Amino acid sequence: MKLNLTTDYALRILIFLASKPEELHSIETLSRIYRLPHSSLMKIVSELVRQGYVMSIRGRYGGIKLGQAASEINVGQVVRVMEESFEVANCGECLIQPQCGLRGVFADAVNAFQCVLDRSTVADLISNKEDLIPLLTLPEAPEHP
Repeated sequence: MKLNLTTDYALRILIFLASKPEELHSIETLSRIYRLPHSSLMKIVSELVRQGYVMSIRGRYGGIKLGQAASEINVGQVVRVMEESFEVANCGECLIQPQCGLRGVFADAVNAFQCVLDRSTVADLISNKEDLIPLLTLPEAPEHP
């Protein structure tokens, strides 16, 4: 099972925001740290705001931050919101689909996958915060003489 890039980026955004919850952050900062396209992050952040996972503050001193406590954001719910489909294979067009047991096996696998995700929150993903924060920090620009 592979998650789409939208879900991957959404989880990265939430991990970043949860690691520094007291600050407002720009999408540009996220783009530079993760080396991801700014336009893609804008769309994903918009959806995360719409879902209430992220709060956006407009204006000169605005930015984004978590919209709720990291311990209240369930990873499984985020994945369900961001994923377009959990279809493992295109069984609908298969000749043997009416009599095949594989579709049920796939459904069980997806259910087990979702159950594992449901056991974690964003807070769980940053349990190693002290080691994580240095990786999520832009290097200081060298001073010019």
